[in-house]
Amino acid sequence: MAREAGHGHSLAIHRKRAASMTARPVTVLGASGFVGRNLVARLRAEGTPCDAPPRQDPGLLNRPLGHVVYAIGLTSDFRSRPLETVEAHVCQLRELLAHGDFDSLTYLSSTRVYAGTADTSESATLTVNPNDPSDLYNLSKLMGESLCLHGGRSGAKVARLSNIVGLRDTADSFIDQLLQEGAREGRITLHTALSSRKDYLYIDDAVTQILAIARSANATGIFNVAHGTGVENLEITEWLRNALGYATSVAEEAPEWAFADVDVSRIRALGIPPPRAFSEFFPHFLEQYRLHRGI
Repeated sequence: MAREAGHGHSLAIHRKRAASMTARPVTVLGASGFVGRNLVARLRAEGTPCDAPPRQDPGLLNRPLGHVVYAIGLTSDFRSRPLETVEAHVCQLRELLAHGDFDSLTYLSSTRVYAGTADTSESATLTVNPNDPSDLYNLSKLMGESLCLHGGRSGAKVARLSNIVGLRDTADSFIDQLLQEGAREGRITLHTALSSRKDYLYIDDAVTQILAIARSANATGIFNVAHGTGVENLEITEWLRNALGYATSVAEEAPEWAFADVDVSRIRALGIPPPRAFSEFFPHFLEQYRLHRGI
């Protein structure tokens, strides 16, 4: 408990300092989505002027936007909506970079772009394959990143988000899909090995990191927004069994999917309080989930 209290106190101080850094507003594009909605809630809670324009706002490019967080994007349905994916990740961004009046722009990308590489530093050379339909997501995100860095506008930067854990409206993440299956079937079947491993970051900590990047004059280039230490499927299933009673089986010949630990040295250099470990935030999230779903 003492550790949580200390973490909360330092986080509150960091939020107040961040809020006082600038009187300029923060404009969240994609405010109806999971991450965007949580960004808006934080900004309003701390009293920061915040604009959450609707989609296709005709006046967006005709007014000062302050610090922009570009949270527009598609996630789990990008394979079935390739044209909309490119429109969201690249085309709308292009218009904003060409005509928008902003102090800074923080483009939300994904650590998914590191798939297949052991180097997860922001300067890593990445590999994509246009013949693989799954790489459409990475290609479009990397095009957006490149536009931000080389599109001729100062103040444009990139935040590559890890697997964010929090209450969602739809089951578009691995953990949410497990929870949905458990609620429906009373048990879970994994299609990747128990030793499979990914990085997970709690939504509150992700919001803290994103806003620190957006409002810091010293933040330039690309930043990984992640915990930095991966979590195995085994640990997740143990929490689900203990908290919700969902037993787990593993499909025959389930492959191992091991994602290298994400390099978080750049984001740590901004002086943000370290994020909570999975074992700290996941029980709290599961309790929130139970209340939200009435389980």
